[in-house]
Amino acid sequence: MELPGINTPAQSVDAPNTLVPTEVPTPVCGSADATPSAPWSAATRIAFRIAFLYFFCFVFLGANGTLLGVFPVVGGWIQDKLNWPLNHLSEFVGQHVFHLTGIAAHWHPSESGDTTMNWIHDGLVLTFALAGGILWTILSRIRNNPRTDYRTLHAWLRFFLRLTCAMFMIGYGLAKVFPFQMPPPSVAVLTEPAGNMAPMTFLWNLIGLSPVYEIICGSCEVLGGILLLYRRTALAGALFSTFVVTNVVLYNFCYDVPVKLFAANLLLGCIFLALPDAVSLCRYFWSHKLTAPTAPWVPPISRRAGRIAILVTEIVFAVAFLVVRPIFMTIGWHQLQVALRTPSPLVGAWHLDAAHPASGAFIAPTGLPVTDLYVAPSNRAYTRSSDGQLWLSGFGPDSKKHTVQISCYFIGGPTNYAWQLSDPNHLVLTSVPPDPPKADPKHPPVKPAAPFTPAVLTLTRTPTPDHYPLLERGFHFISEWRYER
Repeated sequence: MELPGINTPAQSVDAPNTLVPTEVPTPVCGSADATPSAPWSAATRIAFRIAFLYFFCFVFLGANGTLLGVFPVVGGWIQDKLNWPLNHLSEFVGQHVFHLTGIAAHWHPSESGDTTMNWIHDGLVLTFALAGGILWTILSRIRNNPRTDYRTLHAWLRFFLRLTCAMFMIGYGLAKVFPFQMPPPSVAVLTEPAGNMAPMTFLWNLIGLSPVYEIICGSCEVLGGILLLYRRTALAGALFSTFVVTNVVLYNFCYDVPVKLFAANLLLGCIFLALPDAVSLCRYFWSHKLTAPTAPWVPPISRRAGRIAILVTEIVFAVAFLVVRPIFMTIGWHQLQVALRTPSPLVGAWHLDAAHPASGAFIAPTGLPVTDLYVAPSNRAYTRSSDGQLWLSGFGPDSKKHTVQISCYFIGGPTNYAWQLSDPNHLVLTSVPPDPPKADPKHPPVKPAAPFTPAVLTLTRTPTPDHYPLLERGFHFISEWRYER
């Protein structure tokens, strides 16, 4: 019995003792024989030059993270140095070309990846790629360059882009496998009228309402990243990641999640990885012909030392994101469970008394005073400004010092407060001085620091329901009624 798709030997009529293969063996992806010898067309060469410059910037100069982020401390320092020219050029273009003023004219701390500076940054990268690709083509014509393809350069780009996409897929996926990215609805959201919510807030809490769904989504992202890390499964990883990220892009655009640029670039990167094998995929799935991927997943290096370096790089990335990252995520998850079992007495909704004006962490990024503080058992906090807007805020209690660090929307440095409960419903926050800077004999302070004046804030607990049907409804196989409330 023959199995379809398997090269089984058949006996020749003229020579019954001779075995003749029914199919010609197909080359292995990444081998020397797998690379076609046909020259690239002029349009293909121009498209590659533009794509190379664009994805090179995505890998090494991305405003929302780069490949260098895998290296702690050193990677961040190198990334800041590489991003400095393009970041300053973005501010210059924003201020002198688009005449921007205020906060939009500068890079500023924000949880958004779609700020005005981000859009200008990505526009500059696209302009650089288009202009650079055209200039590259003109110089090749002037120099009468006989090169007909860029297979080696393409292999290097594909290698680094594959690692970059795998890094982002696993990183974001693990944040859902350990449900950190979309936590369950907090008291701030549960007491908020649905009509007042932003679309992203509604989406985030809808996903966080079901940790199982979030874990499944995260597992799909992690699976796509793992497949990308290994050469033999990289094509399957690129296709699977394209499918998964397409859904993420739809979420971001349809629910106004401010990670649109990054998600779109990640999707383009996954498509670019799978594109060279599009013809082989079409022949296999539509024409039902035996074929093999043709584009290599690693650079064609002849020296043994170079091949070892490539292998070590792949192993480092696999260890960093499949071993080290999950260990840290597990530690964080354990700390979260401890916090949930022993909730802080500050958990709940608090309203700032009018007797003490807002200051410090109780000033929103818009300059408006904060009127309410909401603390969840997980120590995740929200603050509400006087215009009714909710701000996800930093909240770090220190049980040993009996202090808490609060920052509105993580903007600026957090303010330290010593807290005291005169009774379960009344909270007093007293700002404490920050730690003094370390003495530097080479650069002594120009003038002594101003005397510290503590700020005292009083808050009153806001009554909230003890039970929420949204959290208690759960899953039912049998439902006699359809709830529409």
